[in-house]
Amino acid sequence: MSLDPLYRIADLVAHVREPEEIYEPAVDAMIAATGAARASLLLFDRAGTMRFKAWRGLSDGYRAAVDGHSPWTADTRDPAPVLVPDVAADASLGPLRDVVLAEGIRSLGFIPLGRPGRLLGKFMVYYDVPHEYTEPEMKIASMVCHYVAFGLDRVRAEREITELLDRERSARHEAETLNRAKDDFLAILSHELRNPLNAIVNAVGVLDQGGGREPMAMKAQGVIRRQITHLARLLDDLLDAAKIGRGHLEVRLETMDLRAAAGAAVEKLSHRFRAKRQALEVALPERAVPVRGDANRLQQVIANLLDNASKYSPEGARVALALDVESERAVLRVRDAGIGIPAERRRTIFEPFTQGHPRQSSGGLGIGLSLVRRIVDLHGGSIEVGDAPDGPGSEFTVRLRLTAEPLPAAAGPAAPPAGRRRLVLIEDNDDGREALAMALRAAGHEVEAAATGQAGIELALRGRPDYVLIDIGLPDVDGYAVAQALRPRLDRAVKLVALTGYGQQQDRQQSAAAGFDLHLVKPVAPIDVLRILAGTEPAAPRRAPSYLA
Repeated sequence: MSLDPLYRIADLVAHVREPEEIYEPAVDAMIAATGAARASLLLFDRAGTMRFKAWRGLSDGYRAAVDGHSPWTADTRDPAPVLVPDVAADASLGPLRDVVLAEGIRSLGFIPLGRPGRLLGKFMVYYDVPHEYTEPEMKIASMVCHYVAFGLDRVRAEREITELLDRERSARHEAETLNRAKDDFLAILSHELRNPLNAIVNAVGVLDQGGGREPMAMKAQGVIRRQITHLARLLDDLLDAAKIGRGHLEVRLETMDLRAAAGAAVEKLSHRFRAKRQALEVALPERAVPVRGDANRLQQVIANLLDNASKYSPEGARVALALDVESERAVLRVRDAGIGIPAERRRTIFEPFTQGHPRQSSGGLGIGLSLVRRIVDLHGGSIEVGDAPDGPGSEFTVRLRLTAEPLPAAAGPAAPPAGRRRLVLIEDNDDGREALAMALRAAGHEVEAAATGQAGIELALRGRPDYVLIDIGLPDVDGYAVAQALRPRLDRAVKLVALTGYGQQQDRQQSAAAGFDLHLVKPVAPIDVLRILAGTEPAAPRRAPSYLA
């Protein structure tokens, strides 16, 4: 008996992509392998019923009569072939015998199709005369079944893998869409919340310049100032957490003195320690500690650690910040006097939205430490937490690699205080516009204000200002269009300053491309603007506002 049918079916099942491509060639191979006059292939459907998939030489009536019939069920394990040498002499077929004989079939065989432990269906072989089945025939028929079962399983497995990949891609696309929607929502939320915060900041600035020294009023102003700073920081943390989720948190590495970042963080947080009458002990080396880092981000790391230390330490407690050099690494330690962090929570304390003590409110979102770890990671450093060495509390340790690159030259002396400046303020938020204008006028500057982009363009072109402060989210044309309209028509000495609730890197790039000289993120305190007017702010857009700290 020729083995060509085996070779053909073996080659076929290795290449087909759909199960339907196997059915008819499989029937033809079975006929060639067994010498049968006719054959058919039947497979179990999802309900466990045997159904015809391909056949040769069978009438419609016959197939309709025997469809669904099988000597096995789908859960039958490793059945043996059922062979009927002479249908006329075998009563085991029962009522189907007459149907089979009427089709001109005198001998038939049920040959199971499947893999070990799994039945897929069956082949049927038919002879027009009585037939004695030989061992070689059954071996070759079994090999055909083996190849066909292998091909069907392979195609089905590939189809399932493809479907899984499609579902995974669809799920990933949906997740990315939802993530983008979340990020867009956070950005819009931040922008919308910064507008009222900006108005409050400016109003407090006006009160500060009013000269009133009543104790209760000063206390109330201090409360407002501190809470606005806290709200603004929460907004920044939320946006940074969204950047971490997208992998978009960026650092700009340059050679810097880590002592300067530590000193700036201490200055920024000093009011927190004064408010709780806490003693902040700072130990910085006399010599520079040069690292490759992002000064603003590393200041954020240290400020977050100091802020947490203050939050979790009781009033009147000691908090310590120490910076040392050990084995070519800068080592920064922040120690608090709180109740400590349980050992079982130290592995998760740097995960987003995790609190050291779930029942102890810290006044935060549980984002700060996850930001700290991510920023340190981006600097190639490490952070760990342990018990304070000399009493209750925790100690956070940050290690960063030192650099041999020279530090940049120190900046020259600050510019002298600004004289009277002419300003145009374009801001559609009425309270924010009026409060900032009042604060700047109280400082001796001339301010003209507009609530729309077009009105602001007319004021700027007519008034020959020194500075134009432009809100990005205007009701008629946005601030970018205003800058693009003004930049070619004003002298380069006229500085364009963007005021916006959007502070991500792409927002700063867009404002620079539109012609802005500075990019300030709301809430913008009057002192921020006054520093710019005095020439003590850098010429490039700033990364973050000072708020009221």
